[in-house]
Amino acid sequence: MSKPPETSIAIEPHASTGVNGYDEFEIDVEAILRDQLPRFFTAVAPAPLTAENVAALPERAKGAYMLLLDDVPVYAGKTDTRHGFRDRLNRHSWTVQGRKGLDPARLSFKAVRIMVFSAFDVEAILIAEMKKEGAGSLPWNNSGFGSNDPGKNRDGQQPADFDQWYPVDIDFPIDGLPPGEMSLSEFLRVVKGKLPFLIRNAPLPDDIRVAGVPTTSTVRELLKMTIAALPSGWQVTVLHGRIIIYKENRDYPYKIEMFRS
Repeated sequence: MSKPPETSIAIEPHASTGVNGYDEFEIDVEAILRDQLPRFFTAVAPAPLTAENVAALPERAKGAYMLLLDDVPVYAGKTDTRHGFRDRLNRHSWTVQGRKGLDPARLSFKAVRIMVFSAFDVEAILIAEMKKEGAGSLPWNNSGFGSNDPGKNRDGQQPADFDQWYPVDIDFPIDGLPPGEMSLSEFLRVVKGKLPFLIRNAPLPDDIRVAGVPTTSTVRELLKMTIAALPSGWQVTVLHGRIIIYKENRDYPYKIEMFRS
């Protein structure tokens, strides 16, 4: 009769439960993620960040994803079942529009569905492991990319890195505008809905109307129409990451352009 094969499995020392003949085994999922997830991402082929490619992803799928610029990883994030890959990547594909120096066609993505990860911060694990590749890894993380409106009190502060690298482009074209005459408030509401970046404004006078709205224009020309319709004392300020419209006379230190009524 043959002998059973000899094993060379190294058993790590561990604390006993104190119960004879009994112990407990727990899989270190976090260690597995740290070890395997970055290598798994490396093996996934990227896809262009287009509406068609994003729509092909499973609905409400959750996991980790990565954005690449010219095939170089620049951003890592995660999703949940409420905001799955489709929701998050569609938002990113829209917000990279209308930025100077950033052609959306240069962007691609990788998305990896992770079935059980709710107890683990896979985004932090992936970022930490990717950052080990060098100081410049994932530059868009913690750069202000994807951030919400910081609020009026921060309009005079130094812009976020992402906004400095890729400031808003007010020569961005807009089409599908309803022609004719409308109130200035309605006009701005329509324009805001067609922009990939923010316009924030103070409440506008109710009686102001704009006429001759073109069906196709640029943001610059629409801003000029806005300031021409406003009474004296208003100004439009183009900041690196947004446009603000207030009744004020203020020279913002980090402005790109400014129009006054």
